Amino acid sequence: MNRKTFLKKGVISSGLLLSAPTILISQDRSVITKEEIREFVFAAHKDFDQVKKIVEEKPLILNCTNQRIRGDFETAVGGASHMGLKNIADLLVGKGARLDIFNYAFLGYTDFVIKLITDHPSLLNSPGPHGFNLLHHAKVGDNKDLEEWLMEKGLTVTHFKGVFG
Repeated sequence: MNRKTFLKKGVISSGLLLSAPTILISQDRSVITKEEIREFVFAAHKDFDQVKKIVEEKPLILNCTNQRIRGDFETAVGGASHMGLKNIADLLVGKGARLDIFNYAFLGYTDFVIKLITDHPSLLNSPGPHGFNLLHHAKVGDNKDLEEWLMEKGLTVTHFKGVFG
């Protein structure tokens, strides 16, 4: 390859590399609306097919949170978890949903939850979405070992009423 051809190919390649981020950035940048998020999170409480459809059409909605009332934030995987819907939770986790301690309690990560609470005891009384706590999530996940451990630590109710107003 001669110098002229080399330089010509280099300029073309550089131009493509420099324009690629601009092309990617200029993709649809519209905001996901509150209504779309609410529909997605509500679907995760009951409708596997609807959740799958929405997340395939709008993959960036996966980790959006709905705020039902002031301070009561919930993701789709959070809704699936407190409803005991492992098939929906598994779908969302398989797509890359971020997990929290309540999801871990539901999905059976007993050792991890115990370690977190041992290192940060205040997490024992942490309210999840709608006030459902770790004991609730362990119960609906049929995680008997964690359920027993939480009760030994003094957690006897499954829901903290009045947390969000």
